[in-house]
Amino acid sequence: MKIRMFLTILGLAAAFGAIFGWKFWQDYQAAQVAMAQGPPVETVSATAATAEVWQPRIEAVGSLRAVQGVDIAPEIAGKVEEIEFDSGAAVEAGDVLFRLEDAADRAEVRELEADARLAEIELDRQRRLREQGVNSQADVDTAASKLEQTEARADAARARVEKKTLRAPFDGRTGIIAPDIGEFVEAGSRLVTLQALDPVFMDFSVPQQRLRDLRVGQTLDIRVDAVAGREFPGEVRAISPRIEERTRNINVRAEVDNIDELLRPGMFVNARLALDEEVDVITVPQTAISFSPYGETVFVVVEAEGGPGEATQVVEQRFVETGARRGDQIAVDEGVEAGETVVTSGQIKLRDGIRVEINNEIEPDNDPDPQVGNI
Repeated sequence: MKIRMFLTILGLAAAFGAIFGWKFWQDYQAAQVAMAQGPPVETVSATAATAEVWQPRIEAVGSLRAVQGVDIAPEIAGKVEEIEFDSGAAVEAGDVLFRLEDAADRAEVRELEADARLAEIELDRQRRLREQGVNSQADVDTAASKLEQTEARADAARARVEKKTLRAPFDGRTGIIAPDIGEFVEAGSRLVTLQALDPVFMDFSVPQQRLRDLRVGQTLDIRVDAVAGREFPGEVRAISPRIEERTRNINVRAEVDNIDELLRPGMFVNARLALDEEVDVITVPQTAISFSPYGETVFVVVEAEGGPGEATQVVEQRFVETGARRGDQIAVDEGVEAGETVVTSGQIKLRDGIRVEINNEIEPDNDPDPQVGNI
């Protein structure tokens, strides 16, 4: 019995040993084949580094504001009696916008004007009496003072009447009307906004290191997402005399043409200020650059001998120094020469010396001036 069990166990051990041995032999043969073939070939996209001439420029973001903009508000409280315009209308300086109820004020003006006429008559009478020696000079002075006081009160009443007629202080376009006819409005409450839209100001800031590149009269182009594919020309009008301590930036104001009134105060915009000189650069797509705490690297495709009479392509990883960016492109100051082929996608599966195959059926963007409208 014991001998039979021993023989059974021995047979099972021999069978399992044969199975594991065969599996090991297969794995060994596969490894030998893989070693003979070399590392796998990875598929990537690639493009040539290009020599270009760039005109240096300053890029900034900012916001628009009206050259003149104000909220129309009454100086004194009253009931809205008339509205003389429509929401969003173009108005000229001096146009009546609102009339507040002023019947009581006009009545007070008429009353004070009557008092003033009476005071003037009294003053003339006191002067004639003075010439006859019937009264004193004090009586004349009192009558003159009363006339001046009455005329002053009448002027104040007329000013109150005038303040209840609200006019446009400059040419511009109105916003949405806030009150309704018959509504009582408090002094200082906003009734409508008025904005002068052509031209408009753009306020932006740039780092203090670019101060030497700025000058009044410098031209610029701005773009807004709301008007895709169009540039609006402008000109630098003012440069702040001081640096902002918190940001170390300098504030700049430009004036931008807005004949079509497509630009509106409050819009977020991008500006580009062209500088005078031009520079030679080598550019690659930004996707070609790998960024890490240790530096910026790029994979360059080079030719290598693969076997007898056979050439193959491998990648060489290099550290590079980059410069300005423009759209989808980035300038490489050091590390890549013009004409060299750089990998633009697929870098995550690469390491130095890996064989690659280039397939550019799908290429990353390489537009120096991308816009919303051409995506």
